[in-house]
Amino acid sequence: MQNHQHNAEFEYNLDMDFDPTIDPPVLNEPKPVDAFPTFKRDDIKVEYHPNSGIEAKVCVFDAFEHHPATSVPPPDGHPPWHPFKSQPEFDIAELTLEVGLNNEQSDQLTKLCHCCALGKEKVTFKNHKDIHSMWEVALHCITKFTKEVITVPFDGDGKSQDYEIHYRDLWELAADMLRNPRLFPHFLFTARDIWDVQLQLPPGAKPLAFILYADKTKLSSFGTAKGYLVYACLANLLTKIQNGRGTGGGYVVGWLPIVNDEKLHSGKPSWVNFKNTVWHKSFSRILSSLASKSKTGQWFTCLDGIERWFFLCILILSADFEEQCVMALTRGLMSLWPCPICLVSRDDLWDTSRSYHRRTSKESQALVNAACVKETFEEREELLKEQALRLIENALWAVKFTCLQKLLAILGRDKVSQVDENFEKFPYWRNLKHPNCVVGITFTDSSVHEDISKMIIYATHNIFTEHDSPLGYLLLRCTRLYIEMDIYAALEVHTANTITEGRYTVQAFTALIQQYITQTADDNEKNWNFLKLHMITHIFNDIEAKGALRNYNTKPNEQMHGPLKDWYLNQTNFKNVAEQILCIDHWLLVADDISRRISDFDEHSQVKLDDINDELLGHNDDTVITGSPDANSFDPSLHVRIRSRQPAQTFDFIENAHQADAGFTNFRIKLNDFLSNFLPICNIPLPGGKRIHFQSDNTIINYESLVDWQQYTDYLWCNPQFFGAPCFDCVFIQTQQSIIIGRLVFVFECAVGNDLFPIALIHPFDAPTGLRLLKDKQLNIFRVRAKPRVRTEFFSVRLIICRALLVQDDNSLDYLVINTIDTDIFLRVRDMHLQAGHPVHI
Repeated sequence: MQNHQHNAEFEYNLDMDFDPTIDPPVLNEPKPVDAFPTFKRDDIKVEYHPNSGIEAKVCVFDAFEHHPATSVPPPDGHPPWHPFKSQPEFDIAELTLEVGLNNEQSDQLTKLCHCCALGKEKVTFKNHKDIHSMWEVALHCITKFTKEVITVPFDGDGKSQDYEIHYRDLWELAADMLRNPRLFPHFLFTARDIWDVQLQLPPGAKPLAFILYADKTKLSSFGTAKGYLVYACLANLLTKIQNGRGTGGGYVVGWLPIVNDEKLHSGKPSWVNFKNTVWHKSFSRILSSLASKSKTGQWFTCLDGIERWFFLCILILSADFEEQCVMALTRGLMSLWPCPICLVSRDDLWDTSRSYHRRTSKESQALVNAACVKETFEEREELLKEQALRLIENALWAVKFTCLQKLLAILGRDKVSQVDENFEKFPYWRNLKHPNCVVGITFTDSSVHEDISKMIIYATHNIFTEHDSPLGYLLLRCTRLYIEMDIYAALEVHTANTITEGRYTVQAFTALIQQYITQTADDNEKNWNFLKLHMITHIFNDIEAKGALRNYNTKPNEQMHGPLKDWYLNQTNFKNVAEQILCIDHWLLVADDISRRISDFDEHSQVKLDDINDELLGHNDDTVITGSPDANSFDPSLHVRIRSRQPAQTFDFIENAHQADAGFTNFRIKLNDFLSNFLPICNIPLPGGKRIHFQSDNTIINYESLVDWQQYTDYLWCNPQFFGAPCFDCVFIQTQQSIIIGRLVFVFECAVGNDLFPIALIHPFDAPTGLRLLKDKQLNIFRVRAKPRVRTEFFSVRLIICRALLVQDDNSLDYLVINTIDTDIFLRVRDMHLQAGHPVHI
């Protein structure tokens, strides 16, 4: 204890909180020293703020702040876990909060707890070790990882370095999928390249094609921990299965070593070649089972009992440009021939109107072999620079039917205020980010840039006009063509026409961008010789060869990086992370496999139970069970499902509640006329053979609606208070003459006889728009105009096709149809252009 001098004064600001419901304990206050200025050694003087009105005190050190232990206050009549009904219930709620379970996960945990509480199932796990041990037992369900150490010599110092590689056997993984009863019925693929492989196989042999994706990712926030993962899926499966999660989706099949740069060697050609050698030697381990079975094939007895002769091959290598250069062993962007697919000069990247000689694995291998026999380093380099290659054996050359260059997939003040205002006016659209401020903001999420590009034409068409900003208007036209080119490339299903139209869009974009390059030639800061501009020349050739772009899009695989980072942060000890993360990934695959088997078992058990119940009730195949009509009785196709039932309302109430809205003028009379004409057209007899005549006290049921169109689901809102603001969506409507667009006003069900009919009151946007503007022609804008509000019409909700996104044109009664949101709407609006007689200007 330090000696406290008498003249050292300590000022304490003491804040005390008192609970008036609890009697404070009796405290032995330190007694102040009466005599002044007599002090003893280690006395402490406490001075209070002058405004507190408390006099200073000198306390004996031994008694200062010495208080008896505070007693725990008695309970207030409720258990400590109140308002939870029990302590386990609180513990469960607290656990879901701590680990951040979502709604579905919380429901599943609650269901498991109920199941155990009722004694239906018995849980034998006592701790994490028991759970870990059971996962280890279940590892055999899916092909496990193999760990190997590779040794690579470095020419720079003559030493060899060891690196760990983790990988799954690709053939064993393919066999797992072939044995899976859920996946086996879906094995197919139709791209041209797999057709070409089939032509080279022996009679009766079948190609089994892989899609591989490789990319580095940061596992920690500061990037100190990284992972270099390889994903694989089978191209023979349906694309929706390949791009999905779990069984049949992208599997982690490899964890490649990352060579850290050394200051002594970094940047030197020998070090760059060393890193490429490590990559290819590691990748060769992943491809080891493919290399042999691509030449001799592998017999396998499938689930249908047929023995098939499979030849393994690689159909697509999906990667970013950096990984593509490593895969193709090219010398990167600054080399004379930077494209990994074709031999385009670095100075000609801007010229997308020309085609260039494509690289082939055969030519590249021959060039590397020729360089190997050269005697001097200078001679080897001179030969390799002809195609910007490296003197390294490519791991992919060992796999037959593999031309590397065919596999690579390229992916790839008033006015400012007005732009932001235009973005803010955009209606909300599901799964579309809605930034209110765009100009001057840097977004780190690339998906935000993608969503902005879908709206940019409609937010700036009245700012970059041909009169006020000719160069900006030309750039806007280039942007429009680029977006259309991107949409054509993204189509889920292609035809000969869409391929032709896509190529024509590329040609049009090339011509227009060359005009822009010419007009901005004085701007020396902009260099148009960049690779992504050149890559558009390969897009539709790739689509013809490999199928739709979604087959080799990197986005599904990039989305898998997120869980890896979470596992690194929450479930590893930050040491030897590769083994720990791959173990978790394997557990999840096993869990998904077991979960699907349980689901199949439950479904099978339910079918058996239903069969038993039918036998007990005496039902047979000819029995028809009737019941009261439901909300979809009139629509057996379930094209439309209506949700969010509201209280029944009379016609009198509805008309009075919407007196100020001209759209509800003569609501009941117009509905009588609509049903009297609509029902006979649908071969539905009118009740009593007479026209419909609703009374003012008849009731209808109001709904918000959800429209389901094939594999897509549109959420349509017709709600005066949707999150505090009115929301009345626009829709495409199929009429007898054509497709029109309108805005939902009121959605309801109306009873006629014993049937319920879902009906929508819609404000049509099919008034004439007059002579088409030149700007609309050049920017491919489809313009609609609303009829007067009083001319609302009734439509059966079955005629609603899907949702439409419209934005009002400034200083105009017109609305612009946004067709860049997705591929389906793009094609629908294209057909509406043709229907309206608009020549599509590309």
